[in-house]
Amino acid sequence: MSDQPAILPQPILDALACSRFLRRQLDSRPWLAERLAASIGAPLDATALRDYLRDEKVDDNTLKPVLRKLRAWVIAHVMVRDIAHLADLTEVTETMTLLADIAVEATHDVLRAQLVARHGTPLSADGREQEFIIIGMGKLGGRELNVSSDIDLIFVYPEDGSTAGPKIIDNFEFFTKLGRGLIQAINDITGDGQVFRVDMRLRPNGESGPLVASFDMLENYFITQGREWERYAWIKARVMTGIRSAELTAISRPFIFRKYLDFGAINAMRDLHAQIRREVARKDMVNNVKLGPGGIREIEFLAQVFQLIRGGRDTSLQIKPTLKVLGRLAERGIITHEADRELAAAYDFLRRVEHRLQYLDDAQTHNLPTEPADQAIIARSMGFGSYEALLTELDDHRSAVARHFNSVFGDPNEKGHDLDTLWACAGDEARCGEEFQRLGYPDPAAAARRLATLKTGNR
Repeated sequence: MSDQPAILPQPILDALACSRFLRRQLDSRPWLAERLAASIGAPLDATALRDYLRDEKVDDNTLKPVLRKLRAWVIAHVMVRDIAHLADLTEVTETMTLLADIAVEATHDVLRAQLVARHGTPLSADGREQEFIIIGMGKLGGRELNVSSDIDLIFVYPEDGSTAGPKIIDNFEFFTKLGRGLIQAINDITGDGQVFRVDMRLRPNGESGPLVASFDMLENYFITQGREWERYAWIKARVMTGIRSAELTAISRPFIFRKYLDFGAINAMRDLHAQIRREVARKDMVNNVKLGPGGIREIEFLAQVFQLIRGGRDTSLQIKPTLKVLGRLAERGIITHEADRELAAAYDFLRRVEHRLQYLDDAQTHNLPTEPADQAIIARSMGFGSYEALLTELDDHRSAVARHFNSVFGDPNEKGHDLDTLWACAGDEARCGEEFQRLGYPDPAAAARRLATLKTGNR
């Protein structure tokens, strides 16, 4: 670290005590400490990130290393400000979302220019230029990205046709090439690291479906095959590139939001609730702040289900950030103001714990540590004198979340079915096979495979 400033600012020193990842970054990137010391006094914005790419002269040859250097700076900046209590949760998640947006934007621009030079501009049958529309899903779509998150993307283009040459290909192939190149540029692990893990499984037909879809393909999928959980996922969808987002919204909105009060979704969502409840009961989920009992997922699920049921009639609920949705629900008396306050406080606390778990080693983890040394680090970074004190407040928040979650979805007439566990574990061949064996099936492994195929099939 000889090239670093002789004396690091106190916020950086505080963060170093809470992050092995930051230590590794500063050791391996001599330029980072000086840039970090100069930037941590204020939040980063889109202009600062774009200026960095411009100054580094990002192009075909430098795209991958420059994006990874940008990521190293941004995550270190966020980490230092967060641990020093200079940034609130909104700043942290917005900055990480900006990083994803600008990395995707820059990659798209560089790779599209390459393909246009080789194949010409993609055009519709009547000669209109076609754009590549990248949709951010999940926390990326809601501008709630965590510090070690993957990004969920869907790729769409408006109309079929072909390129203008010199080497003519159809639009589907052009945009498939662009999509694959974008995934590689952002997802690949190089000597400089990785920008984001890219997950494409939310696209129509999942991993078995084409990488890109035209507007017509997407609309047909929604009408003929779209499922309730996909409506739930598309609530968070946000267009990141392209100017024809209004047309895309016109296709997706009728699928997501019904014009009538959508009681038909209630049973489907109650089934999902029951599945979540069974999953959080597993012993290995007890210490998971996202998927465990009273975790982040339960808050998000509660907010989005009300959007799904009522959003078609009440368009003010067609928003994406979780905390804003909870506020709107309280304003309309759908949940109490007390529930809003408790859920919002729990969401803030759980997300900040989640980030500190990920600061340790830049791992996509949501599990509380088992090592006493790491437990002490997490407690200190959250401002607690001991890990036990942290757990006390954490348990209070999780209890409140679980109480509200179960009160919303509880069915007074609900009775568990003997086959609930079997259906819940479909896809886990070993566990499912044990259940079939218990039920007396002569070939439990084959039955487990057939059930998994049924559950994951489009029909």
